[in-house]
Amino acid sequence: MSTPIEVAIESIELALDEAKTVPFSKNKSVDVDVIKAAIEDIRLSMPDVIMQANKIVSERGELLEQARKDANQIILSAQEQAKEIVSENEITKGAQAAAADIMQQAKNQANDIVEQARQTAAELTDQAQKWATDMRTSANEFVESIIAEADDALTDSVNEIRRARKQIKLAASQGALRTE
Repeated sequence: MSTPIEVAIESIELALDEAKTVPFSKNKSVDVDVIKAAIEDIRLSMPDVIMQANKIVSERGELLEQARKDANQIILSAQEQAKEIVSENEITKGAQAAAADIMQQAKNQANDIVEQARQTAAELTDQAQKWATDMRTSANEFVESIIAEADDALTDSVNEIRRARKQIKLAASQGALRTE
């Protein structure tokens, strides 16, 4: 599935591929309106890329919250198990030790889950920010490249027209001299 930016870039490439060659030169004539429309589509799509990055950041928060809930649930479950062990064995030292071990394991597990969630969320955030920055940089470079190519093509075309006019004027003035 193509993104709006990819579609706009493809339309620019298509306009360049379908451009007609300017007579007497290597240059091509492009439809400036097609290029401008594609550039505008790229500019309008940039907020979508940024919104996707923000969504990833938001999901990071949700992931952390879910990890906290899971950790709390594990702790509650461990506490319930500890209470059951204590009540079944009438608060013996063995039951207390087992309960403490279960609690420690639950806390360790909870801490591990929260830490993993933080690391994953940080990685997702970093990737989203890098992706958004790369997309902006690539789009800006591509647009600058297209504009420079269009500028060069138009300059070359104007120069070709000026040379042709000079040749026509020269030929006309030479023809007028011959008829006299």
